[in-house]
Amino acid sequence: MNLPTDKIVFLSDVPSNIKVDMTSGWRQYYFDGSVYELEYFIRSIKDDKIYLVIPLFINATSLKSPLLNLSEPFFVDNKSKAGLIIKFILKQWYSSGFSLNKETLIKFSIKFKRVSFINK
Repeated sequence: MNLPTDKIVFLSDVPSNIKVDMTSGWRQYYFDGSVYELEYFIRSIKDDKIYLVIPLFINATSLKSPLLNLSEPFFVDNKSKAGLIIKFILKQWYSSGFSLNKETLIKFSIKFKRVSFINK
């Protein structure tokens, strides 16, 4: 399955005739929320690899529990556009109505796992 570069493709968008193999484990990538760091993450994905990602805000003092899950899982590969993803994440943040205390230190994180598509 080829991912489009002009829109976000969610796990729920996968047609029923395609199985998503999600047996790999979850990992996390922490960064400052900039387009440049997200671009670095995306470009580090090897050709023909696809990741399922969940953007999160994490409490920077514990790094354990997410403060806010910003989206349902969606797919990225090394052709994905960081600007599109950042705009989507910011839209999710602004529409969430979630607010933080000024003392709360947050870190941006992407929870991700490698996936593959199998035709049924």
